[in-house]
Amino acid sequence: MRQGKVKWYNGKKCFGFITPDTPNEDGNMDDVFVHSSALKQADIRFLNENDIVEFEEEPRNGKLSVTTIKLVQRDEESARRFQERRAERRRAREDRKNREEHEERKERHGFAFWKK
Repeated sequence: MRQGKVKWYNGKKCFGFITPDTPNEDGNMDDVFVHSSALKQADIRFLNENDIVEFEEEPRNGKLSVTTIKLVQRDEESARRFQERRAERRRAREDRKNREEHEERKERHGFAFWKK
């Protein structure tokens, strides 16, 4: 298995790329495509930028794709930033929902009676 670092991974798009540390048998050092299906097989929920992984790849459609993957070391700083962004989006979503509910209650109960 080769080792490398996660260059980036987008959970919504379900793919990303790994930058290998060493060349493969063909001397190729190109980034390797990783799809969420490979993560699912390895029981990995997500990848963060700079996580260290071991992987095997095979050529698909002229590009290298991960077939098996193993998480070696999690980049704690990237994981922390990811969790912060996730919590921020969750708070924004809840705030938006609360504002919409408040506006709906105002309209339903006729608090704008002075405009009539």
